[in-house]
Amino acid sequence: MPELMFFEDEKETLRPPRQVEITEAHVRPLPDGRRIVVQVTLTPFVEPPSFDVTILRPDGAVERTLSVIGATKRTNTVTMHLSQPDHADEYTARVELLHEGVVLQAREVNFAATGEAATVDRTLNSTL
Repeated sequence: MPELMFFEDEKETLRPPRQVEITEAHVRPLPDGRRIVVQVTLTPFVEPPSFDVTILRPDGAVERTLSVIGATKRTNTVTMHLSQPDHADEYTARVELLHEGVVLQAREVNFAATGEAATVDRTLNSTL
């Protein structure tokens, strides 16, 4: 009997928690300049992974933090609010993939509150 696969690419296999990775991270500012949409895509997983999204102001101070505990989808989309948007400067969205309190991978995306959509900028660290 053939094995059932529920992924677009049958070569993708379910990964144990410590082997899950962030494959894409996008930030899209909304037209009001006060909200942003953050989209995080993960590799296939056996156990639902968790991740944090932190928005850093241009001066490096934390603007907002959001935690996704036990993501059930590979692609997750969240909307976050900027309290006092600084339209002249660049913000940073940091996504940290977590397992049992350990950061497995971190990615950052730089964006302007009224700018174009941005894609993952750099990988900060990885313990894989």
